[in-house]
Amino acid sequence: MANGQCFLCRRSVLSEVGGYSSAKGSFCDDVTLARNIAAQGFKVGFLDGAEVLQVRMYEGMAETWQEWGRSLDLKDASPTAQVWSDLWLLSATQGLPLLIVLSYLLFSLSVDVSLSSRFLLFGLNLFLLLIRFALLLAIAPSYDLSKAKVGWLFWLSPLADPFAVLRIFLSAIRTPKKWRGRVYDNG
Repeated sequence: MANGQCFLCRRSVLSEVGGYSSAKGSFCDDVTLARNIAAQGFKVGFLDGAEVLQVRMYEGMAETWQEWGRSLDLKDASPTAQVWSDLWLLSATQGLPLLIVLSYLLFSLSVDVSLSSRFLLFGLNLFLLLIRFALLLAIAPSYDLSKAKVGWLFWLSPLADPFAVLRIFLSAIRTPKKWRGRVYDNG
């Protein structure tokens, strides 16, 4: 796993894999570089750097929607089959549970508690949704919510998951042409 906001690598290792040029054609160069390093047999790890530095994401929803998709799907660091497999898994575990639970609650005139396939589908997706909300407790310490204008929205973030999955799908089928004001030639 890699994260370009803070990428630490020994100079000798970076030199041995050809430096950043080994990932020059990648929009998710941090992950591509980490995978190239791992493929050469070097140990790769992921550490929580919260005690060392702070980073911010984007300024608002529009910028997040535009810029976030640049590398989110990891299509240039992963085989095509893996990207589509990951998209299927992401849809099943994060994109659809909220929609399925809401659909069941809104459109079921009576709650059938027998072991029907509809009820099992509802139960499974409710369970996945509960796990997603519980996950917030685990990741909350990684966020500095004290400086957030509306930090309480963090606790509602699972409600945005279907949109995030949609954005990842859009990223998977499009190759970015610009990022943070820079235009790239993909030819």
